[in-house]
Amino acid sequence: MIGRETGRAVTAVVIALLVALVVILLTSADPGAAFQTLLTAPLSSNRTMGLWIDDVAKLTLTGLAFSLVFQARQFSMGVQGQVYMGGLFAALIAMSPIGATPLAIPVAMVAAMLAGAVYGFIPGYAKARFGASEIVSSLMLNYIAILIVNYLIRAHLAPQGTGQLATAKFPDTAIYPAILPGTRFDLGILVALVATFVVWFLLYRTNWGLKLRLVGHNPKFAEYSGIRSSFIMVSAMTVAGAFGGLLGSVFVQGRAFGNLAQNFDGNLAFEGILIAIVARSRPLAVPFVALAYGYLRQGAQLMGIRTDVPTEMISVVQAIIILLVASSFSLPGKKFFANLLGRKTTPAATPEAAK
Repeated sequence: MIGRETGRAVTAVVIALLVALVVILLTSADPGAAFQTLLTAPLSSNRTMGLWIDDVAKLTLTGLAFSLVFQARQFSMGVQGQVYMGGLFAALIAMSPIGATPLAIPVAMVAAMLAGAVYGFIPGYAKARFGASEIVSSLMLNYIAILIVNYLIRAHLAPQGTGQLATAKFPDTAIYPAILPGTRFDLGILVALVATFVVWFLLYRTNWGLKLRLVGHNPKFAEYSGIRSSFIMVSAMTVAGAFGGLLGSVFVQGRAFGNLAQNFDGNLAFEGILIAIVARSRPLAVPFVALAYGYLRQGAQLMGIRTDVPTEMISVVQAIIILLVASSFSLPGKKFFANLLGRKTTPAATPEAAK
């Protein structure tokens, strides 16, 4: 099962890269250099490696948040709003007197997770109590969070009279320490890996996780078994919100920012949908998918900077991967090659054959 899913994901990436190569051939004056940049640029220096790992940490956390919701067979789109609320509360802690103490990072992370959890609870409760669509309510809450955070930055948090659309830099004690000096390779990647283990443990080593997966697999059977499906659904969206809020802390306290800026997430939070789909919502697979996709993402961005191919190329790759993986495609000619290798397929038994 794992081998088949891995093979499908790898094949989807290869097909997407082949399509990208065709597009590059049609649009670039130097397609060889452009494609080489796409494939090798993230490893070209410590700085670009730091950019890649920074993306991996953030993609892992947003992928985990979406995976938790998908495991409960919900389709909440609220991770972006949770990121903004988490980032806001992490920033408030960082700019408070606590920000100048060694407690700045852990307290800000906890505050961000609590804010994200509350923001994840709202659409879950609205669906359980009033039957509201979690897709619509979570999307609307995203816009509310973005507008509130942007307003607070512009009107209250940014240094007055400077015209900046960001807060002042946080104290060094409130910014994640670098693992690789001079790069964005910071504490965020360790936070993402610990979060991966925590999500895996919650899903596969606790009664709550068993109930969540059962509700996601067969909600009617779960109800007959005495499981409160509505409680599990709301709690799943709340826990997912906590990880979305944690991502907000990783954004604003990471070395890429070190402050709270308007529109700081760059829509990266939504890309967790791709990570969760390709990983089939399995938490231990999420970091590996984020590693591969983050590499392509950074390669496309660097290709857009260094060559004449636009960065929108990654959108082409992203769309093809989603279509192939979500459709559970199979390669044409599979039966032919199986026969060529001497592997006979066994037809399904029919009632007549069984007599």
